[in-house]
Amino acid sequence: KEMSVLGINEIHKRIKKHGLIKNLGKRELENPEGVGIDLRLGSVHKIIKGGAFIEMDGVELGKRLGVETKLVAQFVEGKVQEVVIKPGQYFLVQTYEEINTPLDLMPLLHPRTSLFRSGLLLLNSKTDPGYVGKLTMGLTNLSPFPVKLQLGARICNIIFHKIEGKTVKYRGQHQGGRVSPKKTERQV
Repeated sequence: KEMSVLGINEIHKRIKKHGLIKNLGKRELENPEGVGIDLRLGSVHKIIKGGAFIEMDGVELGKRLGVETKLVAQFVEGKVQEVVIKPGQYFLVQTYEEINTPLDLMPLLHPRTSLFRSGLLLLNSKTDPGYVGKLTMGLTNLSPFPVKLQLGARICNIIFHKIEGKTVKYRGQHQGGRVSPKKTERQV
């Protein structure tokens, strides 16, 4: 059997019944378009200290260390706030919305075209079944010009793929929406 994508009606049903997505904006609840739901820029985090490493899994699961970050800006409903992404700058950004992924779905994020049309590259990944929390992505400016980005702006679109067969619930360290681990941890 092939994997299918949930339509807007099914997404809205799961939002109401099971809390699939929390903190959605009025537009996405009342007037969405396409097959996915747009998510908004909730917070911007600057990397202030490096030293990250990712070990291979071997006799034991590998150790990991993230970067240290500082909150630069956070979206507040009704407040107009913007950040300027200068050429070459890299930030970790989080969605304002939180997802509550059931075991039969796999969310995939896609950047909105307005980002790459402005020179911004949004780096993201799939999300595993069982993940709960805000979504963290990388954001960098590839253009030679600064780009103003307003907190609360729609930056990505989430599509939910229906899974046929067994899944294993996400059990990683980023459960709950943590931006980056501050201490060395063993991968789970």
